[in-house]
Amino acid sequence: MALNISSNIVASEKGRELVQHGSALFPIACYAEDLSSYSVAWHWHEEFEYVLCTKGPLHVDVKKTRLTLQTGQGVFINSGVLHAVEQAPEGTALLHSGVFHPRLVGGMDTIFWQKLIRPMTQPDAPPFFLLDGLVPWQKQVLDCLHESWKAVSDEPFDYENRVRYYLSLALRLLSTQCVGGRTKVSQQEQIASERMKQMLRFVEEHYAEELTVQLIAGSVALSESACLRSFRQMLGITPIQYVKQYRVEKAAELLRSTRLKTGEIGAECGFTDGSYFIKIFREIKHCTPKEYRMKFC
Repeated sequence: MALNISSNIVASEKGRELVQHGSALFPIACYAEDLSSYSVAWHWHEEFEYVLCTKGPLHVDVKKTRLTLQTGQGVFINSGVLHAVEQAPEGTALLHSGVFHPRLVGGMDTIFWQKLIRPMTQPDAPPFFLLDGLVPWQKQVLDCLHESWKAVSDEPFDYENRVRYYLSLALRLLSTQCVGGRTKVSQQEQIASERMKQMLRFVEEHYAEELTVQLIAGSVALSESACLRSFRQMLGITPIQYVKQYRVEKAAELLRSTRLKTGEIGAECGFTDGSYFIKIFREIKHCTPKEYRMKFC
């Protein structure tokens, strides 16, 4: 059956997600998520990921771009790309998502890798594909992804082959969009992306401690001004704004999963002042920690 997951992402020292999606023999996992209680923080992984909006709107941030998905729309996120997901301020967002390793479709020594995977993983391939049912080829992709998700969820007879079949069809359609006319990613952009991943991981490891722009920049040997510029260009926020958002998400997780007092949770998540914790929590979650716990516990 489809699984529910929390926003708690386990990552490597470079911010790469370490959660195994599926098994070694069948590397795919599908999730049904309600974003009313949490959001999915910035992260990346080698796997492809697709997000299908079953009730919108919801925000999907991919590198420098914010996508707002409405009900019925979706997005396919390429391998190794930074991304985050959260509910839009209005309404309650629901989604189905799938995370799968390219080798599910075919290993590197197969024709499937050459025709379906290699075009998607070239440096000049798009970081994501926005999918709308009003565009015929995109509707085909959406249909394939829905069928793949349903097969993993329901596990009918021979569902593994069904999943691989529908994902292969989806990748065939997507890979045709990767041929020619793309701007190659420069070495400078690749370096900037790797630095950003490392800075996000630094925040994840030290969010409970005092953090400054200087410390975050120092984790990758950048100047403060270069660090600020990198966050604004790639995530659209400052380093300290990201720290606040990350701390609030960790606090929300503790509010849902423990009976710790609000002040204790704030302190564990890096907020040394209780009033400031409540103020920042309200700004991001639009309610106080106490109201949040009453609503989601």
